[in-house]
Amino acid sequence: MEKSSKSSKLTQENFEESARLKTLYQAARHGLSQEAFGAKYDIGNQGAVWQCLNGKGMPISMKAAIGFARGLGCDIADFSPRLAAEAAAAAAVSPQESSEESVAVRHMAVKFSNGYGRAVFDEEENPSLFFRPDFIRKLGMYVKDAVLVDADGDSNYPVIHSGGVVLVDRGTTEIQDGKLYAFRCGGELLIKKLTRLPDGSILAISENSAYPPRILREDEDFEIIGRTRWTCHSI
Repeated sequence: MEKSSKSSKLTQENFEESARLKTLYQAARHGLSQEAFGAKYDIGNQGAVWQCLNGKGMPISMKAAIGFARGLGCDIADFSPRLAAEAAAAAAVSPQESSEESVAVRHMAVKFSNGYGRAVFDEEENPSLFFRPDFIRKLGMYVKDAVLVDADGDSNYPVIHSGGVVLVDRGTTEIQDGKLYAFRCGGELLIKKLTRLPDGSILAISENSAYPPRILREDEDFEIIGRTRWTCHSI
């Protein structure tokens, strides 16, 4: 008689997803226990986090994948191309089908420098832009954490164009090395790729190699606003 087990529902692909996720989890500097991580990022209890990391029980769910992506500052595709594809397929609906479910994302009247750094504030917000909630979830973030800012300058060209609109995930403020973040350093508002160095300082790198890297320290009035998840620009 064939042995029945929940683990029989897991495929080789599921085991590989868990292995990749565990590698990302162990490399992250979140400083949380599995129980605290699961509660903070809406994954579940300690057992649920442990099962996802070790390929036990059931395959990683979309809800758990979104939580891990937020907590680890990564994309769902970094550990589960399967779930990333499912999210993309769910988002691939016509505007007519999704119009009643669109949500307004605040567009702040502030420019984050794509150059050497300068803050530009206006008194009011720009008109909100509308997104499908499933598209925002596909990016590995929650609607409540989404905010739009404007980019100014060419230091991240061609990834981010000057004048482009950038979607920032305010729920992801832990640094994952090599990812783009919007942050404040002194009086500057910047978007750069950040990497934490062994001595605790932070290396800020522009996508445009014409701009030299910078070394930042968190004790110099430094604050991460959020990870940049998406951008669009005029053509």
